[in-house]
Amino acid sequence: MMNEALRDPAGIFQERMVKITCDLCPQDDERGVLYVSQDLELVAHQNCLLYSSGLVESEGDHPCLNDQDRLFDVDSVKEEISRGKKLKCSYCLKKGATVGCDVKKCSKNYHFFCSRQDQATIQADERGGTYKVFCQKHALGKNNRVFSAKVDMLKKMKNTGLIENLFEALLEDLDGIHFKIKDNTTSEKELQEIANLIFDSAIFKNSLRKISADTVISKFQTEQEHLQKKIEVLKDIGENLFPPQKEIQH
Repeated sequence: MMNEALRDPAGIFQERMVKITCDLCPQDDERGVLYVSQDLELVAHQNCLLYSSGLVESEGDHPCLNDQDRLFDVDSVKEEISRGKKLKCSYCLKKGATVGCDVKKCSKNYHFFCSRQDQATIQADERGGTYKVFCQKHALGKNNRVFSAKVDMLKKMKNTGLIENLFEALLEDLDGIHFKIKDNTTSEKELQEIANLIFDSAIFKNSLRKISADTVISKFQTEQEHLQKKIEVLKDIGENLFPPQKEIQH
């Protein structure tokens, strides 16, 4: 809970001005986006809320832990905190472990950041609004099933000729991204989305690795040296063949 001395009398709370502790996490930790209730009584990391097994984002207007795109009911959060007090973390062995492995038969529970330390797999579906954690044991089996399903789907698309359609759509999307980056009217938010897409994608990372390779850098340096030589020759031509004419004084 937040100390009375840290309250904002104007009713405006800026999280970066005060070091606070997540009510769902046992550590004094500033990681992640923090949410506060309107009365500033509850404070929690965004991921601690999203991945807690007993919490879902709510709808409508009421006292809540919120941000522009997140909405959590205060009473539900309090209930989750109470539930967590009965659960011991499988990693740090402390109480307050509200993040459970998503396999129903599994008894492993974590604090969100402890789940990462224990090499659990984090799965987020922003559009679907689902956030899951799988312990090491169940993540391996799940990932194998997911990879197998993806390979099967790729083979089906190949056999039905849909691969061409897929790559046509990809090229169209890439062309749109290229246009937006070059367009001076593209908003900062759109550029942020594009940056996330580029730097979080394995395909883009591989492309970035290629263009940042030593051989590419060496090629550009050689081209720069040749360009500099061309500039020097052009300057020499101008100075020797077309010297500036002196002004004739009357």
